Amino acid sequence: MSPKITIKEDYILVEPKEGTDLREIQQGVARLFYVEGIPEQNRIWVFREGPLNLSLDDLHKLRDTIAENYPPDAIINKTAIVVESGPQSNLATAFTKIAQELPQQFKVFSSLADAEAWVKK
Repeated sequence: MSPKITIKEDYILVEPKEGTDLREIQQGVARLFYVEGIPEQNRIWVFREGPLNLSLDDLHKLRDTIAENYPPDAIINKTAIVVESGPQSNLATAFTKIAQELPQQFKVFSSLADAEAWVKK
């Protein structure tokens, strides 16, 4: 199931469900770039519903998906990743390192409030 996307005033909130796999995250990424009516705003991905079905190899594929779909004139420059568990935090931190060459910043948070403050700067 593709992640739930909510348009907030200052950012886009993306909430994957428990057991989300690479394909579902890729669908969410594509929706953010190509679905009419979704504004170009910074994003917050919140992973709160338990384990993900992702491996370290999947993180490289995810980076490639974002690179292939990122519009050259996009104004999106920040994506916060909010996680609760240790394994999620480890995957998210690994992704921020893998994604360093993408044209946006990724940062991991344990609090939605901290993520909101960062993407609004």
